[in-house]
Amino acid sequence: MMLDDEKKKLIAAEERYRNEIANKLRDAEKIVIKDVETTSNKIWAKIFGVLNSNVGMLVISSVLISGGATLYQNIQHQYEARSHALKEIMSCEFEIANRLYIIKHLLSNATTVADAQLALAEAKKSIGPIKPEYENVGLAILYFNLYQLTGIRRPLTEQYVKEIERVNLSLRVQNPRGAFDKTEKASLLKIINAMNDDIIEDIHHLK
Repeated sequence: MMLDDEKKKLIAAEERYRNEIANKLRDAEKIVIKDVETTSNKIWAKIFGVLNSNVGMLVISSVLISGGATLYQNIQHQYEARSHALKEIMSCEFEIANRLYIIKHLLSNATTVADAQLALAEAKKSIGPIKPEYENVGLAILYFNLYQLTGIRRPLTEQYVKEIERVNLSLRVQNPRGAFDKTEKASLLKIINAMNDDIIEDIHHLK
């Protein structure tokens, strides 16, 4: 059946894309860790610069005894928190990029309502998540997670996600064997392309 052949093509394409994403994620993680380490080293360089000065020598005993351990713990905590947050941001962004890639691939070849339903199902559940815990997490939640991690809210993206959800709900009550409206298909592809461009730009900026 045509749908079975399409699934086979999707699995092969998705597997190649997952490997590419995994490699990019590992490279980006190395860059993040290096960036955080560099920042930490700069902070310590400034601290040692002060401590080696005349003023620093006068207060070194009291500072190191009373507050040195606390200062080190705070810096270490900030390092770990920032590193964890950046890794989460990267994972979330790569997962969104992965979802949009699959949706775009399926949607581009969709001719029936059933084809479109299969494509947009990826907005709710991933067939190949970057992380196992993302499997049943929808696009809306992924974008909300990004907002929580970065503090950056994008009203236009929210509208895009709502439009995808609207079409998804509309397709559920249509005949699966019916033709997928070409105008709606073109509109959805335009949205997916815009979302994909935005998330890829975010990934490049983060790296």
